[in-house]
Amino acid sequence: MQKSLLKNAIYKIALNFFNLIVPVIIGAYVYRTLGRDAIGSVKLGETIFNYFFIFASFGIYQYGLREVSRIKNDRQKVAQLFTSLFTFSLLTNIVTLATYLAVSFLGYGEKALFPILMVYAINFFLNIFYVEWVNEAFEDFGFITAKTMIVKLIYVGLLLTLVKSSDDYLMFVGLLVLSTGLNNFISFIYVKRRIKFDFSEISFRPHLKPLFLVVIFSNANILYTQLDRFMLGEMVDEKSVSYYTLAQQITTMINAIMLSIIQVTIPRLSFLLGGENNEQYLKLLKKIAKIYSAFLFPAAIGLYVISDLGVRVYGGREYVDAGPVLAMFSLYMITLGFESILSNQVIYIKKKENILVRFIFVGGLANLLLNFILLQLGMLDAKTAILTTAIANFILIACEYIYIRKFLQIPLQLWSWTNFKYLVYSLLFIPVSLVIRSFVSGTIWLFILIIATCIIMYVIILWLTKDEIIILITNKIKDKFLKRRK
Repeated sequence: MQKSLLKNAIYKIALNFFNLIVPVIIGAYVYRTLGRDAIGSVKLGETIFNYFFIFASFGIYQYGLREVSRIKNDRQKVAQLFTSLFTFSLLTNIVTLATYLAVSFLGYGEKALFPILMVYAINFFLNIFYVEWVNEAFEDFGFITAKTMIVKLIYVGLLLTLVKSSDDYLMFVGLLVLSTGLNNFISFIYVKRRIKFDFSEISFRPHLKPLFLVVIFSNANILYTQLDRFMLGEMVDEKSVSYYTLAQQITTMINAIMLSIIQVTIPRLSFLLGGENNEQYLKLLKKIAKIYSAFLFPAAIGLYVISDLGVRVYGGREYVDAGPVLAMFSLYMITLGFESILSNQVIYIKKKENILVRFIFVGGLANLLLNFILLQLGMLDAKTAILTTAIANFILIACEYIYIRKFLQIPLQLWSWTNFKYLVYSLLFIPVSLVIRSFVSGTIWLFILIIATCIIMYVIILWLTKDEIIILITNKIKDKFLKRRK
């Protein structure tokens, strides 16, 4: 029995909203408590760790989600696939851990960054039990939401109790690792109640090629934002890393809400294609693109107009120079959203990840080249780094869109007025915010007033134009209200 897409979306949005609110509150506390220098060191260590973690995870989340979604009605096949992928994950994490420890000792053994790298190393053991892809394939978003919220609340309580100054940066990293481990263990126990290990048909070879391709395409940030952070930390300074990661974290939190729409529909789209229901697939895909546009554009433009205020509210006066970086990130968020639709909901689901890998390399190499040019010119900083990444992402989108239209022959029109009218509506936020700034002062009040005014104005525009999105939401609310009265 298929679960309601609307209910799944509500669960996922609730989860991501919770994941937004907690980091907004706690993130602001952490950035202010640890300070610019400690945060820069922690984030540089995280960046180095992430390069290795990519190969430990080896694309199992994305690949497992897609493959289990296709066969979830056959419990024996699911058990066999789960066993193969879990065993493979055990091997990749052990091998990667050994390599990571060797590089850490040889490259950073005498540096202040070394203890941070050692705490992050614990994640390789914990990642063995990361099986959330099974729950998502079965669209069990209710459990995922409840479990994650409980773990996050435990994490928040410990963080506020144990992290009190910039000297507690290792404790902060340790709590991040602890919360990840607890989250993984609970999911593993839950999944094992449904799926037993079946070693009768264990096999790695059929999965190696698609997994390797997934490793590359699902970790595009190796050549994009991760590359930016690494180059800033190693070739500029750690202060630039702190500005970059502050802006990135704010953008990521907001973007997570937007991506909820995409994430909950991947299992359903895979299921439709598995049953060769192309007409329903295309219909759902176009609907997703429209709904996503309605939320993405106002979120991105709204973030752009409050970027200078946002960094002060979130990080304090110490991060005031991160305002222009956040403004660039808000524009990058638009490219990130549309690229996610093209890659995850079309090319990957169509099993064309080998083509996607080539496109990612083209955009990634463009970013690497642009960063090196800026470095040689003495112009590489947090703001220009994300600008080059946005350009690289635009190149990636162009390649994907042309391939989808010309070779896959899918009549997806992302650039139609149906989707881009929401950008036009959202651009009105810019003059409105300028008017408000001319009459109101004070960071907090200005921040709240601009956000509230833009939201109200946007809803009114959708209502006056009788937009399909506002009608859909209104009808859903009415239906729920009438059902409760009955």
